Amino acid sequence: MIKGLYLSARSLDQRMQNMQIVANNLANTNTTGFKKELEFSEVMANVKDSMGNIESKIRQVTDYSQGNIAKTSNPLDVAISGNGFFVVKTENGNEFTRNGRFKISEEGFLVDQQGNKVLGKSGEINLGNVLDENYNSITINNNGDVKIGDKYVDTILVAKIDDPQGSLKTKGLNFIAKAGDYQAADASEYQLKQGYLEESNINPIVEMENMINLSKDYESSKKILTSFDQTLAQANEIGKV
Repeated sequence: MIKGLYLSARSLDQRMQNMQIVANNLANTNTTGFKKELEFSEVMANVKDSMGNIESKIRQVTDYSQGNIAKTSNPLDVAISGNGFFVVKTENGNEFTRNGRFKISEEGFLVDQQGNKVLGKSGEINLGNVLDENYNSITINNNGDVKIGDKYVDTILVAKIDDPQGSLKTKGLNFIAKAGDYQAADASEYQLKQGYLEESNINPIVEMENMINLSKDYESSKKILTSFDQTLAQANEIGKV
């Protein structure tokens, strides 16, 4: 009975965590480049707990599938069609993102919305003193070559993470790869689309269905846990007679 109580409590906790994941997915339905988090899955580990049971580790998995690409006509918006990530330089090191909503800093660097510099194959991309009215002179082709008029500036670096599921998601929804776990993606694996942004890969209808099913499962697990608790209490009372 104690084991049943333990398993019911564990099931209740897992469903609560899964509900939080689904809620976060729904909250980011309109977040550019957001990648859906899948519900927690348990992976058996060869480690025994204090009760002699084989422990299972909970692993969170990210769905990296392509989101819809929407036209914005903003010359500084760029979407990746295919595999790969943009690379931005942050105070914590290089981070990876599918959010190509860029702008130009006061110093002339191509940056993301947080001010992190976007990296090209030659380093930080500096467009110089480009005025707002001249943004249309900036062109980015399918390979990521950045030009101002006829002047070549750099090529946007698109990186491929060797083990995406081993990467960590930051609070800013970027990804951090393990040291040395990425490389420049081959040009045949992607195309860049200027004036477009990749939407999140969230299907709100599916997520709402998941939330409803999880709520039902949560209530069922709660009832089972309550039943075990009541049965154990009755057993204790009988033992006192």
